[in-house]
Amino acid sequence: MRLVTQVSIVALLAAVLGIGWWTTNRGGDDVARKPARKGGSATLVLVENVKFAEDKIVVRAIGTGQALKSASIHPSVAGEVMEVAFRAGDRVTKGSPLVRLDDKHQRLSVRLAEVAMNEAARQVKRLKQLAPSGAASVARLETAQNEYESARLRLDQAKAALEDRTVFAPFDGVIGLTEIERGDRVSVETLIATLDNRASILVDFSLPEEYAAKLRLGDTLTLRPWTAREMALEGKVVTLGSRIDPVSRTLRVKAEIPNEDDLIRPGTSFDVQLVFRGNSYAAIPEVAVLWSRDGAYLWRVVDSRAEKVFVAIVRRDKGRILVDGPLNDGDTIVVEGVQGLRPAQAVKTEFFESPGIASKVQG
Repeated sequence: MRLVTQVSIVALLAAVLGIGWWTTNRGGDDVARKPARKGGSATLVLVENVKFAEDKIVVRAIGTGQALKSASIHPSVAGEVMEVAFRAGDRVTKGSPLVRLDDKHQRLSVRLAEVAMNEAARQVKRLKQLAPSGAASVARLETAQNEYESARLRLDQAKAALEDRTVFAPFDGVIGLTEIERGDRVSVETLIATLDNRASILVDFSLPEEYAAKLRLGDTLTLRPWTAREMALEGKVVTLGSRIDPVSRTLRVKAEIPNEDDLIRPGTSFDVQLVFRGNSYAAIPEVAVLWSRDGAYLWRVVDSRAEKVFVAIVRRDKGRILVDGPLNDGDTIVVEGVQGLRPAQAVKTEFFESPGIASKVQG
């Protein structure tokens, strides 16, 4: 009896499973035979038109400011300081006397040279009057003329030695601090002061080798002092190095910025920004780009059908990506709803506009 009962139960279960399979299979055939509703397979996606943008590379460097002209002033000769004719921070003009040294002996030398030259000139004049009558020989006249030239040269030397006793400003600028005072003895090694022409500031910086060929004299750039980052100054490239440094692999560059208000001092550090512009590429939202084992791609809508377009990533920039590929200005690309799309799939499009969706609908 136990065996008969088990066989009955198995037979009953097999009958139930058979009826269930037949019913399900018949229902699936009925669904398959039902025609799909027209337009039911079209997928709604959000799109936007392709716009091209110029590739822009921003290169940053650290620069150091220098005066347009700068000099460390030393005396030409040794001597005792008789006068310091400036104060630190004074604006001086070219040729202004800065320091006078003791010049008593040099002034005496000038006076002696003047007397000797005047005497030589008198002798030349007298012999010129006597030579035509034969009272003086031509040879004597020539000797007197040579002595006059020698006396004139000695006077020039004496005047130069006297001028060396005064230190003059070599150009217009602002004089710096000095440790020299009246009564000090100085030599040619003694630093009198520094002089800077700050009408413009030269900013010295190094540019990476890969951008060296793209930079030209006269190119503009933006500079910001590190102590005043809100101050954006426009500079111009005025000097380019002649070679790449083999150690740092950089090119030395100098840019000039105006400093009419005298707000910037030599030695100031700068944040230097250069912008290099390249070719134009399609600017695509990041969410529109997908990846596969064949590379990056996006979906383009052509005649209400999805079309896969493979692209190469050029650069990311503020939420958008510059891509290189077979795209044209104005092409319609899918921004949202890209997941699950297949080539040639019918799509229904609505234009995407941040933060909302525009009401325009493509048929």
